[in-house]
Amino acid sequence: MPNGTRMQTMAALVLLMTGLSALQASGALTSFVAADTSPIPNQTVSQTTQTEIMQAISNIVTVMLQVQPSSNTISAGEFAKFSIQIMVNSTADVFLDARGVPQNSVAIFTPNVGVANPSFNSGLTIVTSADTPPGNYNVSTVAIINGKEFAKSLGLQILATSSVTGTYTTMNVPFGTTLAMIVGTDQPQYQPNSTINIQGQVTDATGSAVSDATVSVQVDAPTGAELFYSESIHTNPAGTFQAHARLTPSSPTGTYTVFASATKVGYSSVTTRTTFVVGAATTPSVVIKAVYAGDNSGKPISTFTRGQTIWVWIVIQSGSAFKGYVWIQVRDPNGVPVQIQVHFVQLDAGETIKDGLGFTLLGNPTLGVYTVNALVSDKLISQGGTFLASSEAQFAVIG
Repeated sequence: MPNGTRMQTMAALVLLMTGLSALQASGALTSFVAADTSPIPNQTVSQTTQTEIMQAISNIVTVMLQVQPSSNTISAGEFAKFSIQIMVNSTADVFLDARGVPQNSVAIFTPNVGVANPSFNSGLTIVTSADTPPGNYNVSTVAIINGKEFAKSLGLQILATSSVTGTYTTMNVPFGTTLAMIVGTDQPQYQPNSTINIQGQVTDATGSAVSDATVSVQVDAPTGAELFYSESIHTNPAGTFQAHARLTPSSPTGTYTVFASATKVGYSSVTTRTTFVVGAATTPSVVIKAVYAGDNSGKPISTFTRGQTIWVWIVIQSGSAFKGYVWIQVRDPNGVPVQIQVHFVQLDAGETIKDGLGFTLLGNPTLGVYTVNALVSDKLISQGGTFLASSEAQFAVIG
C-alpha cells in the first residue's frame, strides 16, 4: 500500500476516534492434546476430568473444553444460555467464536477473549429474533487457544414465534454488515532482538466470526519509523489472524504502536490499534485484555431488563507506568449512542487491573442487542489525548 494511502487510513482512524470525543456463554467434556513439555498442574477436578488427564501422555499440553448444557430449546424471539469452561496446563490466550448461529440471531460471549491461567470461564448467550427461522441447529463453540482451534458442538431447537407468550418477539438484532475488530500482542513489554507476536479477531455486528477478511497490520517505532507492515493477511474461519514483527538488537526503546485494519466486500471497514513497550518507556502503553458486561461485583452477565444497572468491565494491562482514561460508549440495536462515560485510571508498569463503569438505560430503551465500545486514552481528547487501545463487547436488553 502506498504511504499516502496508509496515511489516509491512519487519518481516518484519528477522525473516527475524535468523533467519539465529540459525543463525550450439562455437556460432555472434550479433551484435546498437543505436544509440549509443561507439567500438568495440580487441580481439584471431577473424576471424569481426572480420567481424561490420566489418559494423556505425561508432560504434554491438555486442553479441555466443556459446554453446558449440551442442548437447549427456545422459541423464536427468546434467548438460550450456555456456560463454557476451558482448562489448560499452562497460560494461554483464548479467543471464542460461535459458528452455525441461526439467521437473524446473535451470539454473545461474556467475555469473548481472555487468558486461561490455567482455566478460563465464559458464557454464551444466543439471542434470537421473531424473524429467526424455526428448526434444529448445530452450533459449534470454537476456542482458539494459542492459535489452535478446539471445538464443541451444541444443539439448539428453535420453535415457531407463535408459541412465544412474553415480550421477546420485539427483540432487535443488528445486521451483520458492520465489522468489529480486536488486536493485541502476546506481551505488553519486550526487549530488543525479540519477536512481537500480534494476534486479533474480526467479527460482524452479530458477534459471528468473519473469515477471509483482508487485514493490514502496521507497527510504528517511537520515532515514527515503520518497523513492520503487511497488507496480505487474511482471517481464518474463526475470524482470527496473526502477524510477527522482529525487533533488531538496535531497535529503539520506548512505546510502539500497532495499527490494524480489516476489510471485506459487503462489509464496512474497521480500524483499531494497540501499543507495547520495548525496554523502558516514558510514553504510555496499555493493552485491553477483555471487555464484558456484568453486575457490580464483576460477574459476567449477557442479558438485562429495563431499569437494571449495567456494568461494563474492562481488563487493562500496562506495559509502562500509565495514567489515562477509560472511555465506554454504548450503542443501541439501531446503532444510536445512548451512553458515554469517561473514567480516570492509573497503573504501574506491568500491572493489570479490572475497571468497571455502571449505568442505567433510562426511559423505554429498545429491546435487543447493544454494542459496547471500550477505549483507553492517555489524556482527555479535548486536551490533545490519543486513543491507545480499543475493544468491543455486546449485551442484550430483554424486557
